[in-house]
Amino acid sequence: MHESLEPPESLDYIQGLFSDYARYSGGALLCGKAAEVGPGDNCGVGLLLLEGGCQSVDLVDRFYAHRDPERQAEIYRRLAEHHPGVARILEGACLQDEGTFPGIHRHYGEAASAESFFHEGQDYDLILSRAVLEHVRDPLLALRRMTEALRPGGLLLHKVDLRDHGMFSDHHGELKWLETPGRVHRRMSRASGRPNRILLHRYRSALASLPLETDLLITRLAGVGDIDPHVPYEAIPSDLRHRALAVVASRKEHFASEFEDAPPADLSVTGFFLVGRKPPFGA
Repeated sequence: MHESLEPPESLDYIQGLFSDYARYSGGALLCGKAAEVGPGDNCGVGLLLLEGGCQSVDLVDRFYAHRDPERQAEIYRRLAEHHPGVARILEGACLQDEGTFPGIHRHYGEAASAESFFHEGQDYDLILSRAVLEHVRDPLLALRRMTEALRPGGLLLHKVDLRDHGMFSDHHGELKWLETPGRVHRRMSRASGRPNRILLHRYRSALASLPLETDLLITRLAGVGDIDPHVPYEAIPSDLRHRALAVVASRKEHFASEFEDAPPADLSVTGFFLVGRKPPFGA
């Protein structure tokens, strides 16, 4: 991720991610034991979590992201310049070696996949990700395992991008990828990093069976673009909702059979932010 950015851009990106999490968590995220799923080549968000009050942060990634240690060290230097708490955390650490960062713990490999890493009894206070679940082989299983890994009162924060990441949309409409038969899409996306095509209606169904209090905030609509601030679907202005529904209506007859019974409103959502709270004991 950060290999394509200049250090000032990386700093802005890291701070933007953290601000997003803080904004939509209601300020409840900075405590205890945290995990970031799919952090890629940089642990800047993890450092900001530690600065804010978390005691430890597990960085969970199925794949190792190659990085330039010198470039990463420059990003960490800039982060420390802007955040005194990060400077204190990194005092005495080697900025080219994340293994020397106190409170940060990296995990890689199949055992660090989102579906495999989390299990009951881990007692996380916070598990978060940005544009990761759409690439996970089974994001619904991953959500169930993450929920089991939360302590009572713990929090899930996941921003999910439901677009095709350029598979068809560079030359066709943004919903074109929903027309490919399921078996074909599975072949196209297997072990490729392409998105899994698990859409909002399936997340809704899976979340309904989990012991979570959830808010689904819409981040993007087809034919509309970004929804900022992110809000529940019903809070989006009606003209924008109707515009997105018209895009769905214009293509729905061509969609793959797996989407036949999906609500048009959910098909119109091309990104959402999940806030999931595990009720405390006795709630």
